[in-house]
Amino acid sequence: MKQYAGIDLSGPSNTKDTSLAIFEGDETHLMFVELSEGVTDEEIYEQFQHKTETFIGIDAPLSYQPGGGDRPSDRALRQRIVKAGMRSGSIMTPTMTRMVYLTLRGISLSRGLVHAHIVEVHPGAAIGLRTSYLEAVLDYKTNMEAREELKTFLESEGVIGIPNEALQSSHSFDACLAAYAAWKWEQGKSTFLYQAEPPFHPFDLSC
Repeated sequence: MKQYAGIDLSGPSNTKDTSLAIFEGDETHLMFVELSEGVTDEEIYEQFQHKTETFIGIDAPLSYQPGGGDRPSDRALRQRIVKAGMRSGSIMTPTMTRMVYLTLRGISLSRGLVHAHIVEVHPGAAIGLRTSYLEAVLDYKTNMEAREELKTFLESEGVIGIPNEALQSSHSFDACLAAYAAWKWEQGKSTFLYQAEPPFHPFDLSC
């Protein structure tokens, strides 16, 4: 089986809110293996330094637009989620004051994971563009019952074994959703895909 991982990244001075979820999967099922919370860059590098068949979805901007402002991928995804009934504010410009430190950490971390297959993901969109449970998608960041409802949807998709521990925090649940998005991306089943445009944007954005 291949390994799939999801990272819900926080800013570099707030690593306690960074969660890492690891799964194993094949064409039909994605099985939970491990959840780590409060992980540092060093711990992430140690986890993946010798693994070449790992697909990692990172919930953070992994590039920025030269000159500032939205990347073309940000604009395209924002339009897509608004059309689906989701909130436009969940897609933030990488160089905004609230985002720039997260962007810096995302860029640094992704360039160091040299042996893994990296994709930038948006966990909320990964599930929001697939399920009809729109109210749960809009509320899951603050509502555990919404996360439980979305877990049921994931199980119908073949995602097995997400523990109750992962539902206690939106960061941990987002890490699971990021791994789910990476699984779909590796299979060629993205619901939204903005392909990489090197050198400025070296990673796909997929949901």
